Amino acid sequence: MGRLKKSLGINTDSVRIRDFELGGQKFRVRVPLSTEAESMFEKTNEPPKELVDSKFKEIAEPLYANKESFNTEEFVFTDDDIIVKDKSMREMAKNKATTEMRIVETFKLLVPADGTNFNNLTYEEINEEFPFPVQLSIVKKITEVISPGYEETRKN
Repeated sequence: MGRLKKSLGINTDSVRIRDFELGGQKFRVRVPLSTEAESMFEKTNEPPKELVDSKFKEIAEPLYANKESFNTEEFVFTDDDIIVKDKSMREMAKNKATTEMRIVETFKLLVPADGTNFNNLTYEEINEEFPFPVQLSIVKKITEVISPGYEETRKN
């Protein structure tokens, strides 16, 4: 037990739990320690190559399969990428992987009502239950709860 916990006689884990409501539903979220937040950021900042390759394959397979039918001025096919109107599909795959990882890591901060462990939560599980706009709304609310004033600070 840490010195502050012991001296103050408090359960700091309980103090770190906050509530928010979305769509009439009550959610509980655990505010991460600074080290946990840094770890989350590092983990999601650079997605694994395998995940990016997987996302690229999802995007690229239909394009490669029909590449003869595309305008070659707008579509440039290389060995490891497809450039569409100066936009890299590999970069798009990396952004998609990063977004999905951030959603998963943020959802892991939710406190399950039934005590389920979210350590092995996957994006596929989240995506089965919540449409993408709802996922983003939940992530935004979690961010607001754990970092009050973050949106305002980010605008400046």
